[in-house]
Amino acid sequence: MERRFTALRIIGTIFKILAWISLLAGVLAAILALVAGFVMQGQDLLLGLDIGGPLAAVASFIVILIVAIFYFLLLYAAGEAIYMFLAIEENTRRTAYITQQQYMSYQSTYPPAPAPTYEYDEE
Repeated sequence: MERRFTALRIIGTIFKILAWISLLAGVLAAILALVAGFVMQGQDLLLGLDIGGPLAAVASFIVILIVAIFYFLLLYAAGEAIYMFLAIEENTRRTAYITQQQYMSYQSTYPPAPAPTYEYDEE
């Protein structure tokens, strides 16, 4: 059977590729935040807030990693959902085709039913 909905297949693939890119970027950003947290130890921000240190580094690493994993799962699930709907459509079309072929073979196997005859009472 022919494959239909090419644009949806492309969009599903793009979602999956974006999922992997976002996971890779998120892991790199988390590692960068971890390193930056240790490097910037002892430096103060505007209001005297300490932006560095081991606690800030580990906390930012964990938060960024969790967000990256969440976005990865979200994008990957969107791509898989598109492929799932396409598979449902293909299976439905295939089932309809097979059912139609079975019906046609059933019709050609048996002779047609005789035409009904009506009897009228003549008085």
